Amino acid sequence: MGQAIVRLGELKVEKFIEGVVNNYLVYSPLPLSKQHSSGLDGDIVMSATPTVEIIDADLDVSLDPQYEYAYSIGTDNKLKIAFDKTKHVNKGSAVDALKCVSVIYEQGDLIVTGNEYVLTVHNSRGEEIHRTVPQTPAQLLTIISTFDDTRQVDEVGPLDYKIRRNYTVK
Repeated sequence: MGQAIVRLGELKVEKFIEGVVNNYLVYSPLPLSKQHSSGLDGDIVMSATPTVEIIDADLDVSLDPQYEYAYSIGTDNKLKIAFDKTKHVNKGSAVDALKCVSVIYEQGDLIVTGNEYVLTVHNSRGEEIHRTVPQTPAQLLTIISTFDDTRQVDEVGPLDYKIRRNYTVK
């Protein structure tokens, strides 16, 4: 199995949860990741900030002061990042502070699924703004041309397109 790296700014934030002690963000599953389980496998590494891996049940307990963030990943591969309520009081502040943090993780056993590809579209700030379901290359070209024909690049900047083969994780 290979390793992958993704910035948190590339993942979709699904929820901002206000706990009693901590607030935390729930991100979309890590792309093409093997099934993880926090506290058991220890194979997720976060960069650029003092973090500790914990189990989901501990997301809303006091964090050790030597760590700014705690993270957990469940068997659904959704990454959860907890932080003290005083550190980030709202979703925008937390997302902005964490967008450049990298996550290194193990990928699952990847199996090619026919002649289909997935397109991800990023804005000029590197944020993902669209992701397709698996489609043929001809269908993806139509989507790309539609985006290019309907965007005003002088106001929002150019878009970056990334096409990768569609895989399932075994």
